[in-house]
Amino acid sequence: MLPNPPLWMTLLAFVCMLGPLVFFHELGHYLVARAFRIPAETFSIGFGREIVGWTDRQGTRWKVAWLPLGGYVKFVGDMNAVSEPGDLDDIPEHLRDRAFQLRPVWQRFLVVLAGPLANFLLAILIFASFIAAVGMPQTNNAVVQVQRGSPAELAGIRPGDRVLSIADRDTPTFEDVASIVILRPGEK
Repeated sequence: MLPNPPLWMTLLAFVCMLGPLVFFHELGHYLVARAFRIPAETFSIGFGREIVGWTDRQGTRWKVAWLPLGGYVKFVGDMNAVSEPGDLDDIPEHLRDRAFQLRPVWQRFLVVLAGPLANFLLAILIFASFIAAVGMPQTNNAVVQVQRGSPAELAGIRPGDRVLSIADRDTPTFEDVASIVILRPGEK
């Protein structure tokens, strides 16, 4: 890992992290809307002018836009990307009963809730994957470094030593060490 990565690398990392997060968020909205038979006109990752895109068999335009700072799903009946209701006369006759703004409140609620819920499920999936691959994070309270002239060095503590207990209390984590030591300033 670079100690101070250049700005372009930081921006690239941000976009690479934000893109999948936005995709899963918007996919949550889209899939729940599809379950309620609410058609989508546009599924966009990013804002502004389209860089690349295609139209699927249901008529949804899937696109990636040049400003990758978010995304949106525009449903049939929406006037714009922020789901402001459009004029019902502008909706094709065969799709009017399926427009987002004409759906029951509970369906609209679930469509709106699905985006954040998809992000929550993605976070669980990522953490579960890390734990499955690497295992649960554990500490053995091994001392990594001792500052010269510190009370720890004067007490004879060396790198590699383990703190098992303090004041007859077990210290399985460094947080336990801190909580015991902080209450006893100056004690041996």
